[in-house]
Amino acid sequence: MTIRYSVFGAALLSATCLSVVSAAKAADSPIRNRSIGYVMTTEYRAIWDTPDGKKECPGGLNEGPREQFKVLYPEKPGVKYSIVDTQLEREGDIWWPKKEERIPYQYSIANTSIGINLDDKVGPNDMTSPEGEKGIDNQLQRAWGCVPNYRSGSYNLGAFNNWRKYLYNIVLIEITDVDSLENDDDVTLTTYRGLDRTMNDATGKQYLVGTTQRTDERWGKRFISKFKGKIKNGMLTTESADYFLPSASGSSSVIDVRYYKSRWQLALTPDHAEGFMGGYMDVDDWQISSNSTRSTHHQAYGAASTASIYRAMRKMADAKPDAIDGENRAISTALRVRLTQAFIQHPEKSVSENSSAKKAD
Repeated sequence: MTIRYSVFGAALLSATCLSVVSAAKAADSPIRNRSIGYVMTTEYRAIWDTPDGKKECPGGLNEGPREQFKVLYPEKPGVKYSIVDTQLEREGDIWWPKKEERIPYQYSIANTSIGINLDDKVGPNDMTSPEGEKGIDNQLQRAWGCVPNYRSGSYNLGAFNNWRKYLYNIVLIEITDVDSLENDDDVTLTTYRGLDRTMNDATGKQYLVGTTQRTDERWGKRFISKFKGKIKNGMLTTESADYFLPSASGSSSVIDVRYYKSRWQLALTPDHAEGFMGGYMDVDDWQISSNSTRSTHHQAYGAASTASIYRAMRKMADAKPDAIDGENRAISTALRVRLTQAFIQHPEKSVSENSSAKKAD
């Protein structure tokens, strides 16, 4: 009897220990109720370029608004210019760009680009990734590739990344129906605007894993989009859906940018998600956002003449999101993104579905 009791006791103790370990692992896992959340901490426009620019920009880089002004209105003996015909004319062209270009524009001629195959096709205008993947849709590469403001190492390109730290611009994704972060044939990625700032460690350089992020499901409904997807070998790929990206700037201007038929492609770990968010960006949204958030003076820092860039984007646009004039008004692009795991906290149902407030007449 003593031996039998000891064996039984040992088995019971072993089972108890396994149960405790399993419970501890479950508590430590960021997957709760078959869902895992992340908060976006890094965003860079996916533009491929070479250090000297000769391969993609053999004609040189584009000039900014100050340089263009000197070309259009050169100082000549006996020639006087009015403010209306010079400064106001150029500023008007920035906000309401004309179709004709008075300054030669340099387009990137490289067929290498970073991004996503947005239409699951390999077309004659598609590009190839540095790793050899064909069918990359990133016509913004051609429109922006020779603009100093959007090339590698640009101060402004890095400054845009800081937008994700602004409270209005907190982007959350929640992946639901998750059985495994390695392989899962059917998951759903949902985007939200968050209500809490991203949290850093004491150095300010690292984002903390496992923070809590509340979702804005009342005033931020326009930012909620659902993407069906699957995970294979730790890589999440989604199907297409339209998406509004919150884009407030440091000057408090709020112009949200629409991405049509956007997709996510993310390498997943329990602590981070990293990869691309790509889609067809609304050119007019970008135009208004760029001019309302940065003055001509500040755009000159990166030699960014928005009037010229806008015309280039319209020329390279490869999607028709609407039927305003029958022309392409959206351009394929991608954002290189990094996200940090966070626990998503949804509001009470009575709050998220509150519709008691009457709309203004």
